Amino acid sequence: MANSEIKAAFSKFDADNNGLISYDELEQVFAGIGGFASSDDLRKIIASVDEDKDGCINFNEFLALSMKLQSNETETSLKKLFQEMDSDSDKFLTREELKTGMSKFLGKEPTDAQLEAALKTLDVNQDGKVSYSEFANNFLCRLHTILDK
Repeated sequence: MANSEIKAAFSKFDADNNGLISYDELEQVFAGIGGFASSDDLRKIIASVDEDKDGCINFNEFLALSMKLQSNETETSLKKLFQEMDSDSDKFLTREELKTGMSKFLGKEPTDAQLEAALKTLDVNQDGKVSYSEFANNFLCRLHTILDK
């Protein structure tokens, strides 16, 4: 991810433009894509990079998070997560496979609205299924890979 892309992503998260991504702002971003992150998960994401312990993510911490998300370890985790969700091994996630994967992550079945929001966000070419490329290029999917660490 280029520096300009990182700045643009940071700006999308930092809704009030105060230079910090708060818990509430992070929660709003996740809710916008289907809300499949628990409060604990969101706190874990912040804690994983919150060097100054202010409970928010500043740009330097976001930059560190972005670099972490571009690592080989993250790529491996993404591939594993995608393969686990791709139950028929056709290299695409159908609506049902995404629903099952979200259910495992949430601990409950996602609502239709959550599922539709996730599909809308992930299915970039709007062909009704999610390819690995679409999945792996999504910043929020990458964030989920750090939750197991």
